Amino acid sequence: MTPTDTAELWQAALTKWAEIAANCPHLQPALAVQAAMLRPLIDAREQLEDSRAELPAISLDALVQKWARGVPALRNEPVHIPPFLVDALPPLCDALAEGGAGESAAHIRDALIRREIDGTSLLRVSLARNRKAIHISALHHGFSPDLVWVIGELGSSPLAHYCQAHLMGDPELAAASARWDHGYCPWCGSWPAFIENTVMTGGGEPAGSGEGVSRHGALRCSYCAAAWELTTTRCVYCATADERFIVAAGAAPAVDADKVDQPCRRVELCGACGAYTKLITSASLTPFPLLAIEDLATLELDEGAMARGYRRPDLFDLDTIDPPASPTCG
Repeated sequence: MTPTDTAELWQAALTKWAEIAANCPHLQPALAVQAAMLRPLIDAREQLEDSRAELPAISLDALVQKWARGVPALRNEPVHIPPFLVDALPPLCDALAEGGAGESAAHIRDALIRREIDGTSLLRVSLARNRKAIHISALHHGFSPDLVWVIGELGSSPLAHYCQAHLMGDPELAAASARWDHGYCPWCGSWPAFIENTVMTGGGEPAGSGEGVSRHGALRCSYCAAAWELTTTRCVYCATADERFIVAAGAAPAVDADKVDQPCRRVELCGACGAYTKLITSASLTPFPLLAIEDLATLELDEGAMARGYRRPDLFDLDTIDPPASPTCG
């Protein structure tokens, strides 16, 4: 069963971290950093639900029109930024500073506290997936653009998840979203962290596992945790479906040999664009924000794909299909 409240989510996270630490002791420092970053996100998720935060006022017709143009639902929609999300940014900077970002993260934290960086604007531009605006603003202030992006992405992700989850609660919107057939998220425009299969056969293997077979499962957004499917088996990024696109078995994870029902992990490799996507199995769809834990738990797939020259592409440039509404992040 998928955990739903804060206590269940945190316990599920602790259980998963303990499992990863036991199987991959070298990842313990990364797990500690991840725990420090995910706790504020879990708390923010609860605060958004408790406060019944505002949702973007977008009609079904407007949303269908956006999706027909390939534009994600939240793109350029005015979204209220709750003050408690802005207040959560400095602690996220502290977690990153302790995790290795050091003085760079501390300087960004101080700038947020002094309002040299407008936290509300940062979250709003991050929600619009406007990486170029954050890059320009960060350079103007003398900060690391990549680090400012990470902080904005972490801080705004609970709101992105809240919006898509509640909008998906509308049966008409949910039905309309099923017609989305792009590799980037229909709600925010981000690429998937992985493809998650929850359909198991009696032997514990996902239907169709093995090299060169059809894909099964939902693409899971790396940012808002949305789940969607493509109508055909093809590269998530460039839509290649010929012999250059393969589904390969991943390296077996380090696990207890006595366990017999281990998840199947594979990777999609595209020789056309040089990108890869991970495929995992689980008992149920991983909830926000625990996708980051599954992403770390399957690090051996990333390492294997990158060793063969494959990569994860940069964020899809939504400016090419829809000009940004918020040019700066303050």
